[in-house]
Amino acid sequence: MTEPHVTAAREPRPWLRFYAAGVPHRLQVPDVTLPGLLDAAARRHGGRSGLPGLHRAVGVCAERLRTLGVRHGDRVALVLPNCPWFAVAWHAVLRLGAVVVAVDPEASPRALRHQLAHSGAVLVMAADSAGERLDAVRGDTCVRGVVAVPVGGEWPGRGRIRKPVRIKRDRSRPGGGGPEPGDLAVLAYATADGPAAILTHANLVAAAHQLALWHPQLREGQETALAVTPLWRPHGMLFGLTAPLLTGARTVLLPTPEPQALLRTARRRRATLLAADPADCRRLLQRPAHELEALATVRTWLTETLDAGTADRIRDSVDAVLVEGYGIPEASGAVLANPRGANARPGTSGLPLPGTEVRIGQEGAPEVALPPGHAGELLVRGPQVCAGYWGDPAATWRRLLPGGWLRTGTLAVLGPDGFATVIGDIGDIGSTGFMGSTGDIGNSGATRGFASHPVQERPRP
Repeated sequence: MTEPHVTAAREPRPWLRFYAAGVPHRLQVPDVTLPGLLDAAARRHGGRSGLPGLHRAVGVCAERLRTLGVRHGDRVALVLPNCPWFAVAWHAVLRLGAVVVAVDPEASPRALRHQLAHSGAVLVMAADSAGERLDAVRGDTCVRGVVAVPVGGEWPGRGRIRKPVRIKRDRSRPGGGGPEPGDLAVLAYATADGPAAILTHANLVAAAHQLALWHPQLREGQETALAVTPLWRPHGMLFGLTAPLLTGARTVLLPTPEPQALLRTARRRRATLLAADPADCRRLLQRPAHELEALATVRTWLTETLDAGTADRIRDSVDAVLVEGYGIPEASGAVLANPRGANARPGTSGLPLPGTEVRIGQEGAPEVALPPGHAGELLVRGPQVCAGYWGDPAATWRRLLPGGWLRTGTLAVLGPDGFATVIGDIGDIGSTGFMGSTGDIGNSGATRGFASHPVQERPRP
């Protein structure tokens, strides 16, 4: 009688062995909403973080929006650059149980028309610079009014009303109260004219915890972060709006990623945390070596996967830990990141974040799992993954597979140790990584006031 052949089972989550010290293997996320997260942060963190001031401003702004007729489930579009009033408006909309539609403030009329009409936004809060473009497309949308926000001065609660804004209520719809964790919070457009991912409060709260847990070295209430990535992107929201609620970091918002302004701000604010996309990293490295000394206080530098030359130059120029990663809007901006320390693998996108699983599916047949070392489509599942696409069941059917797996549209290779290397996009379902080019946001206004979190750096000539 022959002995049966026994094959050792492959470890289901090999990446856990390479997590940095202090990073938990299991993710535990409280069953709270984003307003609940802000309430707790305002109580926990002191004035240096600016969170108590933000909390007060959000309450006033939410009441202002309530008087304008904004109710639970309404979509409110924010067409704003990085500024404190984006943070105030974003949190205020969510506090009412309404839904944020974050739009590129430099979006073309075509992109504005698509996103406003597709989302069914009833109110827009916008910078003055977007006024003409909004006037040109409003007739093709459900927008009932526009609040013109002077991003260089007063906060949104005192913004001008371009048109009569009082939103007529559909009495067949309940007004509702505050949100629940499973409620829709943000409609995230990965492309200018594509579908919008449905991100719930639970999705965004989970992503915030994943990012905070990945960096246990952060000193609670003592960090100063430079937010370069636009807040209208899910990854910008993650770094600039939600994760700071857990870490108590004081966040400085840069309206443009212009290198000289960034370096000047880093020196003045003694920044300890910097998040920038690869293009901004390369622009920074073009500055003279003596100017890069402004980054001497930066301890952690976060970015997307870099080419070897750029990564080496950052390590040679700055005494900071470089953390390369990857994320997409459909996963709240959070999927992969390299661990701190000796286990980091330069040139890869790192390991799945806590609570996240990844696998490689055969290109064109993602339900077929490929073994380590084979290139295919990266699939991900976890509590940060979207619930589908707004008003687009066909896109939901194409991208979300049975078992909760999301097709990322990204070609990647997964090593036997769990490190993933992103190669590029796949065909027409492709979606850019979390740190796409930010472009010129184009705001030169200066805002300060009531120690609000975050603060905006004052541009200089």
